[in-house]
Amino acid sequence: MTRSLFILIALCLVTTLSVSAKALKFAVVPKYYGVFFDQSKNGCQDAAAQIDGVECIYRGPEVASVRTQDQIIVQLINEGIDGIAVAVTQSKFLAENSLKKAQQAGIPIVTYDSDFDALTQAKHEHLRLAYIGTDNFEFGKALGVQLKTLRPNGGTLIIQTGRPDSPNLNLRIMGIRSELSAKTYDAPPGEQLNNDNGWTEVREPFSNFDQLTQAVKQMESVMRGKPTKANSFVAVGGWPQNDADLYRKMIAPYQAKLDNNEVVVVISDAAPHQLTLLKDRLAHINVGQNPYEMGRQAILTLHKIVTQQAYDPVIYTPMKLCTPENYATCGKSSPKVPISD
Repeated sequence: MTRSLFILIALCLVTTLSVSAKALKFAVVPKYYGVFFDQSKNGCQDAAAQIDGVECIYRGPEVASVRTQDQIIVQLINEGIDGIAVAVTQSKFLAENSLKKAQQAGIPIVTYDSDFDALTQAKHEHLRLAYIGTDNFEFGKALGVQLKTLRPNGGTLIIQTGRPDSPNLNLRIMGIRSELSAKTYDAPPGEQLNNDNGWTEVREPFSNFDQLTQAVKQMESVMRGKPTKANSFVAVGGWPQNDADLYRKMIAPYQAKLDNNEVVVVISDAAPHQLTLLKDRLAHINVGQNPYEMGRQAILTLHKIVTQQAYDPVIYTPMKLCTPENYATCGKSSPKVPISD
């Protein structure tokens, strides 16, 4: 072997080793910092710690804002990020701005918790490579099933959501409406219930825009029965309970209404502080998600994509049913949630 050929082979080997040993930085971008999404940070960091040369960067808005989320993604692109997992706040804006730039830069994108809506997904077919999170339509159906167990003959209902244009939340609303009405809808969020199978929504869903104080005030108006009265309240996210002290203070005067099912309360998510509220019978049922697993699977999936391994384009994380009777074990296991009767 000539000396020049040996040098050439050695240089090729060094180049190959440096590429394979390159530190990979994957970003998990939540809708906003909060109790729910911060659990995805833990999953992200734990997964990264188990893979040599992989770093998790968890970065998002302090409060829900699609423009701030978009700016953060642009920052990450400029920093040379190797992959992005994003909880989509608003489909069209992100797809046409920061995520378009990421795709043009060759940065793989996956979504978690909240996927693109159907129109955006159809228009930008190859923008995101995988979705990791709850099956949001089935999650909404699960909320509806639990409401029916407590109020089998139907009733009056108020639904609480975050942003009215949030894709995952609108799927949950459609799931609730489908389960209660036994109807099929063409597109989320479905149609407001009006004496459908015994169920009537007394108004359009409350939108709290991810503001916890607003969420508590909206729920208080239902518990108080003024200015709008309903005998059932379902939150498709955990907002009213995410400031546990504020929630407890608000709902304490209405303990008797809860105890006699004058108002039935079904709330999404099952963080530890929510399970404490459930133990104290300050809600009837919580249907939990698994944000930790979302963050963990997001990193594993991005790593598989970048290293050209086979990966699952859709990973549905498990749900769990939590009641005052099983609160102590609910956080440690994921009992199967019934989806429909």
